[in-house]
Amino acid sequence: MKIRRTILPLLCAVLPLGYQMPALATNTANDGIKEFLMHSKVTGNIRSYYFNQIFSGSDLPNRYAYSLGGMLKIQTASLAGVSAGVAFYTANDLGANDLNGPRLDPLLMGNRNSLNVLGQAYLQYRNRYLLVRAGDILLNTPWMGPADAFMIPNTYQAALVRVTPFAGLSVSAFREFRYKNRVQENYFRQTLLNENPLYPGMPKSLNGTLGFGLQENFQPFKSAFWFYHFYDLANLFYGTLHYTLPSLGLGVKPFADFQYVREWGDGARYAGPVNATIYGGMLGIKSSYGELFAAYDELPSRTPFVLAGKTFYNGGFISPFSQQYNADPLYTSIMNYGLVSVSKPGHAWKVGFLIYPLDHLRIKYSYSWYHTAPFASNVNANYLDVTYTPGGFWKGLSLRNRLAVDHSNPLAGYKGTLIDDRLMLQYSF
Repeated sequence: MKIRRTILPLLCAVLPLGYQMPALATNTANDGIKEFLMHSKVTGNIRSYYFNQIFSGSDLPNRYAYSLGGMLKIQTASLAGVSAGVAFYTANDLGANDLNGPRLDPLLMGNRNSLNVLGQAYLQYRNRYLLVRAGDILLNTPWMGPADAFMIPNTYQAALVRVTPFAGLSVSAFREFRYKNRVQENYFRQTLLNENPLYPGMPKSLNGTLGFGLQENFQPFKSAFWFYHFYDLANLFYGTLHYTLPSLGLGVKPFADFQYVREWGDGARYAGPVNATIYGGMLGIKSSYGELFAAYDELPSRTPFVLAGKTFYNGGFISPFSQQYNADPLYTSIMNYGLVSVSKPGHAWKVGFLIYPLDHLRIKYSYSWYHTAPFASNVNANYLDVTYTPGGFWKGLSLRNRLAVDHSNPLAGYKGTLIDDRLMLQYSF
């Protein structure tokens, strides 16, 4: 009793005014766990996609594919800048697809009834100036990106570092080791070229990619410069410049874009002695109601070389992570065609518009033509992209229809008309 009477006055004398005695250790731990969970985030989406390809004027059977699925991602709260993320993806045909017949469009989810993958699993450190991320991740770069137009995006086993010294400037570096395309279940030391019939001699194991990028946004200029070292395949330099001209009044502003690509062979050169150049430009005007644009790209003919019995006249240009997906950044590429995917020299034009006629309604249309004769038949294509996002109570819901009508298409091996229609319903949360 005497000890208690002695200690309590002493504590009151030495502790500062307003000090509160700490709670029990168990309560402190529970509060910390609760706070950690409250600041963690769960996001995702639900997707219902139906793709339909009609081959008019051809003996090829029409193809279709349906899938229902989506993504669930958990991003933990940050502890001293360190956090983790995990994303699970699923796609299921619900018995609707023709898996054993000629009518399956395999690009949506491959030749299977269901596809379930752990697409992202990473650790990261982030502060105001620095981002470091490593594991199974998404990359968002011009020639190595998610190509997220189907059920599951491209993902990469890689390490990424991005430094943002001040607003408007960022410098990035990454090292990719393995790749999982959007219809694969696992990661492999490969690229899309391993599934491209133009390169039957591609080894089963490649050494990945090293990349560097610099991006700046100081109006009226916006530019980006990227270098990719595709080990034993090629080196690629890509530069782009966007310039917004002064307003013409009523919020209308002209703009001009330029792009340049230079690619040359590396190491074992499994894709051949690549030596290619691409350049292009785009002019247009934009306002709050949309934009009008006209674009041009050229992939010049170079001294031909033969690889696995095939002759390449375009310098052998390759895009290891987008070639079959038409997911490259060329101004004239559309969802199912482009100079990169056809792998022939030539030039292309594209004109079109993007408008917002009603609240929550977006319409994009383009007409493009590809001059690749005599190496491949010329192609002209119409492309229409309509997206409706109701907003309000239905925030996160979008209904999108993408329609391409190609007259002649060497990729499909016929000279008729290809009608490629993709109906996409998505709810993001």
